[in-house]
Amino acid sequence: MDDARSPPDDSNDPIGSVRRQIDEIDSKLLALVAERLQLADQVTELKTPQAGLPIRPGREVALLRRLVKDAQAPLERELVVELWRALIAASLRRQRVIDVVVGGGRDPTRLFDIARRHFGARTRIKDVGEPQTALAKVVENPETTVAVTWWPAAPNVGAWWPALSERRYHALNIIAGLPLLQTTEEPEAAVFAASPHEQAGNDVTMLFVFDRHHRLQRALKDAGLAGAEVSRAEPRALVRIDGFVAADDSRLAVMARTLADDVRVLGSYARI
Repeated sequence: MDDARSPPDDSNDPIGSVRRQIDEIDSKLLALVAERLQLADQVTELKTPQAGLPIRPGREVALLRRLVKDAQAPLERELVVELWRALIAASLRRQRVIDVVVGGGRDPTRLFDIARRHFGARTRIKDVGEPQTALAKVVENPETTVAVTWWPAAPNVGAWWPALSERRYHALNIIAGLPLLQTTEEPEAAVFAASPHEQAGNDVTMLFVFDRHHRLQRALKDAGLAGAEVSRAEPRALVRIDGFVAADDSRLAVMARTLADDVRVLGSYARI
C-alpha cells in the first residue's frame, strides 16, 4: 500500500512540480517577512522615545539604492522598489499611524496613486484639494501627517510655491521627491513633513530665495554652490542645488550676504 504521506510523483507533471516549488518559496518568503517585521519592532523598542514622525527618508533611499544595485536578473528595479516600499510602509505603521494628505488640484488621481505607491495601500490617504491646504494640515498635525503635492516647479500645476514664503510653513521640509525611480530631471511630486531632511548621497537641495537685486548667480558663485534657478515669482526664486545642504550650512550665510536678502532651505531629495 502506498504511504499517504509520500510526495506525489512529479515525473509526468513538470508544471505541477514547478508550482509546488513556488509554493514552498512563498511560504519561506512569508516567514522571512514576519521575521523582518519582528526585527524592526526590536529596533523601535531600542530607540530612545522621541516626538515626531518615524520616517527616515535618507536611510530608506540608501537601502533601496543598495537593493536595486544588488538585484539580479530577472528582477526589475521597479519591482524591487515596490516590494520594499510596501515592507517599509508596514514597519512605519507598526510604529505610528501616519496620515497622508494629497493636495494638487490638477490630476488628483495621479497624485493619489504616487502617494499610495510610496506610503502603502493601507495608509490613510486623503485628497484635500490645493497644495496650501495639504501643507496647512501638516502644520496642524506635525507628528502624524505628511503632505504630497505636485513638485513646486512642475509645469502646468500653477505657481503655488510662492506661498511657501509664509511663516507658518517654515517648519516644513521637503523630505522626498516622488517617484523615487524617476525618469525626469525633477520629480513629479514632493513630500512635505515637519521632519528634518536627511542626506543619502546623490542629493538635490531646494532653496527658497529672495532676490530683489538679481544677484542670484553671483551669490551662488560666492558661496561655492553648484545650482540654478528653476522658477521665479518676483522677488522670490526657487533654486535647485546639486548636493546636500543643511539648514545651518555656512554657505547659506555667504549667499544671504551677497543677496542682501533671505535664503531658506526648503529641503532635499535623493535619487536612486
